[in-house]
Amino acid sequence: MGWKHSQGEFNGNSYDYTTIYTRARLRAADNQCGYAGIEIRGEPFLVEKLSKLDFSKGDVECDVVTEQVAIGKGMFQDLAVDIRPLPASATNQRTGNSASASPST
Repeated sequence: MGWKHSQGEFNGNSYDYTTIYTRARLRAADNQCGYAGIEIRGEPFLVEKLSKLDFSKGDVECDVVTEQVAIGKGMFQDLAVDIRPLPASATNQRTGNSASASPST
């Protein structure tokens, strides 16, 4: 998991948002398995929470709270509105990793 804050102006329109990079489990099927990398657009205030996370040892497990927001013409987008780091014990239970497991590279 990682993140990026983007702020500026393009064609006279200002923008300010956070992009959260993560992975999502692929639905089990005969022609796919594993994970896919995804991007989730988030509120700009999430930068404060994200900047406090320690990515130096690899991935950081978090619950990302999203809500669907209308973007026009009957379409919507998932928008991250909160992020909550998971304690190591919860992460180990979900992944089956031992507490001493090192991050994969």
